[in-house]
Amino acid sequence: MVVGQMGKWLPVFSTPLWVLSMGLVIGALAILLVYGALAALSFVPGLGNLPDSPKRGVTLSLIAGAIFSAILCVLYVPQGGEDKELLVLPMIVIGVGLGFGLIYGLWHRTRDEWFSILGEGVVPYLLGTLLVFATLGLVLTPFVEEPSEILNSISSVNLVGDGTRVEVATIAPASSDEPEFLPAGITYNFRNVAELRIESDKKVFLSDSDDPAAFSRAPITINPGSSEAITYRYEDREQPPIPGDPSKLHIYNQEIDPAQVTFTFKNLPQIPQASSIVFTAIIFFLTMTGLMAMRQAAPRVWALALSTAKNEMAQPLYLLLLAIGIFGILLFGIFPFNTLGDDIRLLKDSGVTLIMVLGMLLAVWSAGTSVSDEIEGRTALTVLSKPVSRRSFILGKYSGIMLSVSVLFVILAAVLLVVLSYKPIYDARETSKQTPEWQEGHEEIMTTLPVLGLYFMETMAIGGIAVALATRLPLLANFITCFAIYVIGNLTSPLVVSAKQNPELVGFVGKLIAVVVPNLNSFNVQSAVDAGNAVPLIYLAGAFNYLFVFVVAVWMVAMLLFEDRDLA
Repeated sequence: MVVGQMGKWLPVFSTPLWVLSMGLVIGALAILLVYGALAALSFVPGLGNLPDSPKRGVTLSLIAGAIFSAILCVLYVPQGGEDKELLVLPMIVIGVGLGFGLIYGLWHRTRDEWFSILGEGVVPYLLGTLLVFATLGLVLTPFVEEPSEILNSISSVNLVGDGTRVEVATIAPASSDEPEFLPAGITYNFRNVAELRIESDKKVFLSDSDDPAAFSRAPITINPGSSEAITYRYEDREQPPIPGDPSKLHIYNQEIDPAQVTFTFKNLPQIPQASSIVFTAIIFFLTMTGLMAMRQAAPRVWALALSTAKNEMAQPLYLLLLAIGIFGILLFGIFPFNTLGDDIRLLKDSGVTLIMVLGMLLAVWSAGTSVSDEIEGRTALTVLSKPVSRRSFILGKYSGIMLSVSVLFVILAAVLLVVLSYKPIYDARETSKQTPEWQEGHEEIMTTLPVLGLYFMETMAIGGIAVALATRLPLLANFITCFAIYVIGNLTSPLVVSAKQNPELVGFVGKLIAVVVPNLNSFNVQSAVDAGNAVPLIYLAGAFNYLFVFVVAVWMVAMLLFEDRDLA
């Protein structure tokens, strides 16, 4: 009996994890193939020595990045609709990262140091966590529902556009009084057709053969005009208006002039969840590219970042926060919230909020211990006596803190995703409901990942403030200030709205606070989580734009505060 129950819920639990695991595997293979090819090209005279001069390497990387950015902007910015300008900066950042990845991936030193790159600092922790997660998913492969169908759907994922494709068939009029069904002469793969619209400028008939005696059903009539168009949606489970084999599609033009029959296909993967595999692989590839490029292009900043991250991760507080996070997420997974069916939403809200709070505590604490204490203890003077500028010192410290926070986020996020995959099954068993489909757990996971990304951005914003303040304030004062900024920052939008309905002085104060204090509401999507709505990617792009500008501004303030700080 127990085996039978496990046979019901194991596929539901396994499949969402397997999908993400396959994304990580494909991303790792992409890293191996791309940088293996670049390593081979580095033996070509001249190519492998391009970044030997740091100035030349950065210049060529920026040129390559500009080319990649232009290509990405042309491909993806128009897809943003009314808010397409929000995609410009993210595409530029990704393009520049790819440019540095290309030039420094060709470097002969990178070819020789790949094992060092993968084995130093925080990289083993990140890769180890992802390896455990991927191994768990792959071990569960025997229980996955339709793994071959999911993998076959990968080739149909639309990397550019929404999958819309237009085919026009020109059909000559009949040469005699008898109906003459002519081949349409178009190509399509009906397995991937999610939507179809057929319209014509003449009255035509669609059939699945040129011989009326071989018709499997009566021909379909299409009258001229857009209002007479035929529409089909796969999710409606209706009979398709055209045959699955394009060679069988024939059209009879009843009128005396040639007919233009327009077929508008919207192609999507047969299993839409296969898109998650592709996007997971892309994110993994870009992350590893960014880490490699930072190490090779900015070695001094990377060395400071690694030293800072290793020191913070060795602290007892780090292990304590990690233990609290894992225990809390597991507890939320089995804790009865008594919400009449909405327990999983509270699990998501509580889980991501706990991860963010722990990440912020670590960021502020690390800023105090690695910046304030080093300045007060004269350790910073020793570091700066070497060929390390104050600019590199601040940037290296901030990068190291965020690297340690990212490891915390990745580990706790992996635990949360495993719990989310099982939560629909747990709730169904507790309420004696039917075992849910695996797509439900997959949807909960995929709607949680953007929220985690936004909360990591918010942690980066608070971390930047903490590092800037740590150049002047001790740890306790830094904690209090960051806490006040966090509270006020999450009230910025309500303050601006309420200021419009209050006296002029109150309105001025509200707007002043909104200018001075960061608007952390940009990263807060709790209402969307509570409502069960997915966070659109365009919103992530807008939040990234705000974070990028804010972090640059905070870094400039930090440099002003640190530039004339007496370290002796």
